[in-house]
Amino acid sequence: MGKVEINKENINKCLCKTCPVQTDSKCSKDKLDIINEKLKQEGDIKDIIKPEEELPLVYCSFGKATCTDLASMELCKCTQCNVWLDNNLANTEPIEYFCIDGAPK
Repeated sequence: MGKVEINKENINKCLCKTCPVQTDSKCSKDKLDIINEKLKQEGDIKDIIKPEEELPLVYCSFGKATCTDLASMELCKCTQCNVWLDNNLANTEPIEYFCIDGAPK
């Protein structure tokens, strides 16, 4: 398994914005608004955003969220996500809750 890339394709496939762990997070919602605007820009997404600071999606690409208002007791959607499936993340640790536990290894 290779490292999951941060790119528009993976961002568009990502389920984080509908994940119960994040849906009530004001921090995640605010960051999602910013990202939606930035995704309209041309160019490489890696040049447009700073994942650790701004991206409330594809935590399997870079690791833990900076938001502190995530609902860690809610059921995670990682294993239902096409990014998770496409990158064979079932064979990694952790296998879900990347927003809380960090990127897969």
